Amino acid sequence: MWKSSLVAALALATLLVPTEGRACATCACGDPTLTSMGTEQPFAGRLRFATQMRAWGMTTGQQAVDAVSLRELRMDLSVAYAPLSWLFLSATLPLQTRAVRDVSLARETAWGVGDMEISAKAFVFRDREFSPDHLFGVLVGARLPTSTTVRDANGRQLSLDAQLGTGSLDPLLGLSYSTFRADWSFFASATGYLPTRGREGFRAGPSLRTTLAAQYQPDPRWALHLALDGLLDGASDTHGVRDPVGSGVIAYLSPDVLFSPATDVVMSLGVRVPVLNFLHGNVRQLPILQAAVAYDL
Repeated sequence: MWKSSLVAALALATLLVPTEGRACATCACGDPTLTSMGTEQPFAGRLRFATQMRAWGMTTGQQAVDAVSLRELRMDLSVAYAPLSWLFLSATLPLQTRAVRDVSLARETAWGVGDMEISAKAFVFRDREFSPDHLFGVLVGARLPTSTTVRDANGRQLSLDAQLGTGSLDPLLGLSYSTFRADWSFFASATGYLPTRGREGFRAGPSLRTTLAAQYQPDPRWALHLALDGLLDGASDTHGVRDPVGSGVIAYLSPDVLFSPATDVVMSLGVRVPVLNFLHGNVRQLPILQAAVAYDL
């Protein structure tokens, strides 16, 4: 009898030993809003992986005179980790294939690793710890010169347009705000880049990227997202010689559909359509097609 009682006591003690709790990302942050990479709510220990595919292109100059066209297919591999409930650390590594063709039909192609971007996002204000309605964050980071100089089969260096990165160290600083209202959520951000001098003495101009977005989510499995993305680029220079081509302002209307086929998986499909173009140098930007998958581990 005493042996049976001892076994029962040991079994009960085992059940009372605390173990690590695990929950889905929605449960842990207290909000069911589907989010793309970079707009998620934080909680300590959150680990998120994502991949995003983008196809885009642009043409500069006058047709049959000095036109240069660029086409690129890019895949961004991203990881984000929150060591604390108010801090997100993230890194994004782009894999790119790029083709450049000028009016003479000369063609350059390149593929490989682009310039990695690392950042830390600190949430400096939240109206409550669990399931906040308002989040305000500060972003700091840098774009790193991880791309290598691409050369052709004869060892000649490709043009700057065909390179997969500038080869410069570019600090960045940004602000973001999110608010959540039942089926609706809203997001605003502004991020500035201050490039340094890189490959062949080239220095890209300072730039500011902005986003204003609204999302409607009538169901836990899907949502409609609409954003207005803006880009303000300063003039670049090479060895101090100023080049205004490509500088100016451009804005995109960006509709997306988000879908969650399984717990902790978010897929998105969308397009960025240029609706305002005040870029110097007769720059014609094509719509940008994009698809992404994010997974919380």
